[in-house]
Amino acid sequence: MSQQYMYPPYGKPYPKRATHGHNTQLTQNKPPTPEPEVHVKMEEMLRMAAEKLESDVSTTQASIPPFPHYLQGGIGGAGDRYVEPSVVTIGPCHRDMNHLARMRKIEEVKKAVAYNLCGHLGISVEKAHQKIVAVAGEARRCYDATIVSHLSDNMFADMMFVDGCFLLSYMLCGMDDRLLVECNLSAGPSFRRDIFLLENQIPWLVLDALMGLTGKDEEEDEDVLVRVQVRQFVERMAAMISPRKGKEDKNSKKIDGGSRKGTSDGMEHCKKPPHLLGFLRLLLIRNMPQQKRESEVTDGITSATLSIGAIELVQSGVKLTTAGASSKAGCFADMDCQKLFLFGKLSLSPLVLDDTMLCWLVNMVALESSAAATTAGSRDKDGYVVSSYLSMLAMLMDREEDVHELRRSGVLTSIFSNAQTLAIFKGFSQHLRPGYNYFNTLWQIQEYMRTRPVRIAVHKFVYNNYKTIAAVLSIAGALIGILKALYSLKKP
Repeated sequence: MSQQYMYPPYGKPYPKRATHGHNTQLTQNKPPTPEPEVHVKMEEMLRMAAEKLESDVSTTQASIPPFPHYLQGGIGGAGDRYVEPSVVTIGPCHRDMNHLARMRKIEEVKKAVAYNLCGHLGISVEKAHQKIVAVAGEARRCYDATIVSHLSDNMFADMMFVDGCFLLSYMLCGMDDRLLVECNLSAGPSFRRDIFLLENQIPWLVLDALMGLTGKDEEEDEDVLVRVQVRQFVERMAAMISPRKGKEDKNSKKIDGGSRKGTSDGMEHCKKPPHLLGFLRLLLIRNMPQQKRESEVTDGITSATLSIGAIELVQSGVKLTTAGASSKAGCFADMDCQKLFLFGKLSLSPLVLDDTMLCWLVNMVALESSAAATTAGSRDKDGYVVSSYLSMLAMLMDREEDVHELRRSGVLTSIFSNAQTLAIFKGFSQHLRPGYNYFNTLWQIQEYMRTRPVRIAVHKFVYNNYKTIAAVLSIAGALIGILKALYSLKKP
C-alpha cells in the first residue's frame, strides 16, 4: 500500500513509491526545479541590500548615532540618566521632552539667548538664520531619518539655529547674558553634563557656520577669536577629566574644528569633529601616537588573556605610575607597560571621576561603539580608545584594596568611595568592548609576568613580608650594635 509524505518547505507531496520486496523505486518524476526567474529576483534583492549597506557605511562617519540600545541597560545609568538630558535638549533626538515643565522654561531662554548672541556679534537675526538654512539640508542627513521625519525643513532649520546659538553662547561663557548666567548658576553641572550627551548633539557644521558669523570690522580676527574661545572651553572640560601636567602642545591651538592637519583619528570626518562630544574626545587623545589614537594592533601580538588586580601587579614588581607621556595634555586614555632592569612600570593617564565625568565617559564609549567612531579602513584598527582605557582600569579592580592602590599611585581621583568605584567599573566591564590598545598593553603585562618568574617571586616575598623583614633587620642591627659594644669593652 502506497503512502504520501509531505515535503516540509513547500507542503508538496513526495512522489508515490512502489514497493517490491526489499526494493523501492520512484514511480513519478522528480519535483520540478525552480524557475530561473526566482534566481534573478534573489540576485536583485541581494544586490540592492548590498548597495544600501555600502551607502550607509559611507555616510556613517558624518552621522549622529543614537545611544546603542544594547548599552543602555548596562552603562546608561538608572532611568537612562546618562542617555537623556536633565535640563536642556539640543537637537531633535529628545525634542519630545520639551513639554516637561523643567524644559519649557529653558526653551524660552534658548530663544532669548539666540537673539542676544546675534546682537553681541553685530549681525541681524535674519542673516544668521539664513546661514543655518543654507546648511540645514546637510545637517539633516546627519540624523537617522526616523528621528527627523516628523520635522519639516523649516522646523528643522529653526531648531538648529536656536540650539546652535544657545550652545555657542554657553561656550563663550554666556557673553554676559543675564538669563544664561542665572541658569548656569542654578544648574551649571547639569548643563555641562547635557551638552556632551551623545543623543543631545547637533552637527559641527552648524556650529562652524555660526562661528564664522560676525558683523564687526575686523571680521577674520573676530572669527578666529570665537573659534579659539570655543576650543578653550572644550579644553577646560577635557582638563576636568584628565589633569594636565605637561606643557601645552603648540599644535593643539590649531584644532578649532577644521584647521589641524595630520590627524587621522577614526572620528574625524573631513578633518573636523562630527559634533561637540566628538571634539571633546579628539582633544583628549590628540597627542597620543597615531597607532594608539586609532587603537591599532601591534605587530607580533598573538593573544592576551591575563587578569590581574592592581595589588597583585604591584606585588609582582610592576609599579603603577602616571609619569611620562601619559601625563601630558591630550594623552588621555594612554597606557603602556615597560620592562625595566629590576622591575616593571605600568603608566596610565590620570583620571578624575565624578558623576559628570562619568556621564561624559559613558557617552564617549557609546560613540566609539557606534559606527560613527569605529568605521575603519583596516581590520587592524578599531577606534576603541576610551573603551580600552576603562577596560584596563576595570581589570585592575578586583577588590576595594585595588581601588585604593590606584588612588595612592595617582592614577585615579574619585569622589566615590572605594566600594562605589569598584561597583561602577565592574558593572561597566560587562558591557565595554576592549580595543587593540587594551590587548596590546595586556600582552606587555603578560610578557613581563612570563619572562620574569624568579624576580616576581622575590618581589612577592618582600612585599608580603616586608614588616617581618624590617623587624628582623632591626633586631639584627641592634644585636650587632650590642656585640660591637661588648667587643670594645673586652679590648685592653
